[in-house]
Amino acid sequence: MADEQRNHARAHVLRRGKIVFRRGYAVIDCVVLDVSPEGARLRVGAWLDLPERFELRIESGAVHDARVRYRHLEEIGVQFVEDRAA
Repeated sequence: MADEQRNHARAHVLRRGKIVFRRGYAVIDCVVLDVSPEGARLRVGAWLDLPERFELRIESGAVHDARVRYRHLEEIGVQFVEDRAA
């Protein structure tokens, strides 16, 4: 992409993940396509109405608070955030 705006390159990982929200009462499976220290690209069902903020649990054991940055068909891009209240 010529318009690349990320500070860190993403590494392709293809791992299972879980999108967790509503204080853990709602869990949706996803595929983590690639990841960087600042965010990730996820594959989810196109029909899903996800919240703007959620917890992302990657099968490697990593857990991140995430904010949706973009949505495109069955993919979403998320930014990792430090503060759950932000």
